[in-house]
Amino acid sequence: MKNMTVWLTAFALASTLPAGSAAAASMEITAAIQTSLDKTIAGASPSQARTIQSLYSEFLRLQKQDQDWERTIDALHDRNKDTTAAISKSVKEIDSAKISKMEAEIKQTRERYEPLLSRYTSLNKQIEAARALKSKSLNTLLNIQVAALKIPVQLARADIAAKVKAHQAAKDKVTQASKKIRSRLTELDPTNAQIKAKQGAIRTTQSSLSPLWSAFKQAAKKADSNGVQSSLASMVTLAHQINEENQKIFNLETTISEKLTSIQSQMP
Repeated sequence: MKNMTVWLTAFALASTLPAGSAAAASMEITAAIQTSLDKTIAGASPSQARTIQSLYSEFLRLQKQDQDWERTIDALHDRNKDTTAAISKSVKEIDSAKISKMEAEIKQTRERYEPLLSRYTSLNKQIEAARALKSKSLNTLLNIQVAALKIPVQLARADIAAKVKAHQAAKDKVTQASKKIRSRLTELDPTNAQIKAKQGAIRTTQSSLSPLWSAFKQAAKKADSNGVQSSLASMVTLAHQINEENQKIFNLETTISEKLTSIQSQMP
């Protein structure tokens, strides 16, 4: 049997949107352990030797599969994280140029009408003063000027009010769109919680491998074929469990990816 290194990978929690991220440590079959394992296999019955070799190969295959899952899940998680960040950024920029333009138009419109409105306000104040002075001629003259400005002032105020109303409507539309998108992003939280739970299950299973690994090494050193077989069988079972959880995490990350794609397609 060739000397091989076994890398057992544990999964750590990611930050915002979790995924299978590698943390971990290696369990290495050194030359000494390999020699002991070879002697153990040589001393076992042909049937048991084949079983040990099969379990050993299966364990190595599962560890390779674990590493492949890690890379696949990490890549998918990173894409989901980037997509979520892009959506969040886009939400803040929805119709921002349009709204900024509308705000500039409101400012310009007010500035354009400011002399007219100021003149109208000033004349009305002068009328009040003329009444206090009981000057009929002045009052009549001022009222004529006010009357001449009344329609232009009404049109100016209506123009400003229309632009303000349109601006508010645009802002309300953005608020509703942003709220809807954020709500859909929040809907991903339960899926992320499931991923965290699966990662926790992997860590728990991973921790159970450590004593089995120690038992495997001790059994190999003692040429205890039964102990080696038992330890390997248990390690293979746990490795299968880890990869089953990896598959579930991948499926959950895929679900998130599909939902993010749907959200992006509905962005205004």
